[in-house]
Amino acid sequence: MKLTEIAKSRGGNVKLTEIANRINKHLKRFEADPIVNAKNDRGLMPYYFAQAYSVGRWVNIVYIAYHGANHLSREEAEQYLAWLDAGNVGTHFNQR
Repeated sequence: MKLTEIAKSRGGNVKLTEIANRINKHLKRFEADPIVNAKNDRGLMPYYFAQAYSVGRWVNIVYIAYHGANHLSREEAEQYLAWLDAGNVGTHFNQR
């Protein structure tokens, strides 16, 4: 279900927690896929303990645990989720 449909059914905005949870499901799927998460020439994987979670007014996204989080605004997180829901694979940097 698209975010706009969810928001209409609830009479308002979708909570950031739900946006983060849906992004998190995509990240977990990427991490589990051996083709998507294949090691590069240096032996590193693009997703390592990847996760998304909400904190305050931000959705934080971690692609590689020891690299720390990227902070996305609601608008950026919604755009990234829409891009992922459309079948794309990659980080929020890849959607641009």
